[in-house]
Amino acid sequence: MPNQPITVTFEPDGVHVSAEPGATLKEIAAGAGVALEHPCGGLGTCGRCAVVAVGALEPPTGDERTMLGEERLAGDVRLSCRARVTGDVTVRPLANAHGASAGLRILETGEQREIALESPAARGITGGRPLLGAVVDIGTTTVVAAIFDLETGKRLGSASALNPQHPFGHDVMSRITHVAAHGTESMREPIASEIERLIADVLRTVGQPMRALREVALAGNTTMIHLLLGIDPAPLGVAPYEPAFVDPVERPAAEVGLTGMPEAAVYVLPGISAFIGADITAGLLATGLAEQETSALLIDLGTNGEMVLRTPEGLVAASTAAGPALEGASIAYGMRAEAGAIERVSMDEAGELHYETIGGGEARGLCGSGLLDLVAVLLDAGVLDPTGRLRAEGPHPLAARISDTQGTRVFEIAPGVLLTQKDVRQVQLANAAIASGIEMLLDSAGVAPESVAELVIAGGFGYHVKAAALVRMGMIPPMWLDRVSFAGNTAMTGALMALLDTAARRRAESIARHVSAIDLAGHPDFQNTFVSAMRFPSASA
Repeated sequence: MPNQPITVTFEPDGVHVSAEPGATLKEIAAGAGVALEHPCGGLGTCGRCAVVAVGALEPPTGDERTMLGEERLAGDVRLSCRARVTGDVTVRPLANAHGASAGLRILETGEQREIALESPAARGITGGRPLLGAVVDIGTTTVVAAIFDLETGKRLGSASALNPQHPFGHDVMSRITHVAAHGTESMREPIASEIERLIADVLRTVGQPMRALREVALAGNTTMIHLLLGIDPAPLGVAPYEPAFVDPVERPAAEVGLTGMPEAAVYVLPGISAFIGADITAGLLATGLAEQETSALLIDLGTNGEMVLRTPEGLVAASTAAGPALEGASIAYGMRAEAGAIERVSMDEAGELHYETIGGGEARGLCGSGLLDLVAVLLDAGVLDPTGRLRAEGPHPLAARISDTQGTRVFEIAPGVLLTQKDVRQVQLANAAIASGIEMLLDSAGVAPESVAELVIAGGFGYHVKAAALVRMGMIPPMWLDRVSFAGNTAMTGALMALLDTAARRRAESIARHVSAIDLAGHPDFQNTFVSAMRFPSASA
């Protein structure tokens, strides 16, 4: 007897999908274009793809029992990457699930130097007016596009969105794994379409047609650039981690998959290595760090902690896998920087906790900047010890907020929003990755911490963190507290410089060629340094 047709319904939109018996909810959703979060890429290790699924399903797997627990399983909560259908099923988000991009705050600009403006005619760009250009930053988490007048350099408008690849993993390795199973086009088409949509939206807003767009400058990490160009990123996922290319690209837009831009040429800034991409080259161009005479450090904080050190001998770069915790992922009540996310946490002299949410409304979760603030506050209060253990015993008022729930220790931040002991561990891992990366990079270059005159923190997440929190957690040395500056989205600024000036493009290419990238993970001292950095500084440090 042939299999009876199975219907899976995805609420709240009422999307009905036909499915084969044995397919996972993740596979069914992907085939229907329904976005479900899978931060770990479907490995069953993060628990963040949990949904309420009612109907005919295979029994829970071991991963589900571990990640969810019997109480949640009894409430029809399942992992969409593990739950397989045997009959009709209705799927809906968890009651406390956060919207994909409701009120999402994305940093679209960076601190700018004086930007040279070359005449479009000098670059062979002629024709009817206006002559417009676009700048695009393809991040692992977000995508930003802005439109400029090529003759005046005036910014006409911008737009941003979540990277449409995010349901398939919050980090580049998860997406590389997805490509291995589903092909490069499964990742290339969504990002190309999103770039075209964002640019079209801005052009529509300013009342200009797509044919007015003549040039596009693109920056992004190495994996994102490979995916946009339709190049298999598999070599980036295995040793020796060799990219197919890091060279600049200059082609008609249609040749890089942006078929909706008939008059435009595309310039992709050069990358440096597998994990030091064109976005970092753009950052070096934007900040002028490559031209400084004193030692300085640029760090792009995020899922990957890319860092470049300016030394008297030149530029040295490294990358550490900080993981998604710094951006609110892999955290039990973590969320992106959107409405309702706790973004600031402080403690008054009486030991009372205070917090601020994005938008000023009720707390729905905790984003990255709020998470780091909270950890710093708990360390100061002594209810989080240097080993990362939450301590309910002790006289401090915040100790009363610590309890044991479902076999794990938690701290109540706000009604319905908790920090778990496991969350603290994730923060420790991310913090240690960055801290050990900095220490190893300085050591490899023979530069003492006191010799670093400036620390420039780039990136959307980095723009909202407090330097004091980074010091308290031990991510950066205390002596750097007054040497920190926040540069914002330097990838956009550097790409704008390349859009408007051929000389800036050549300078970016020269910078990329002269950066020496080192492999921290392969260093014999890295593991010991990392383990040591897992410990938070004591209150007296």
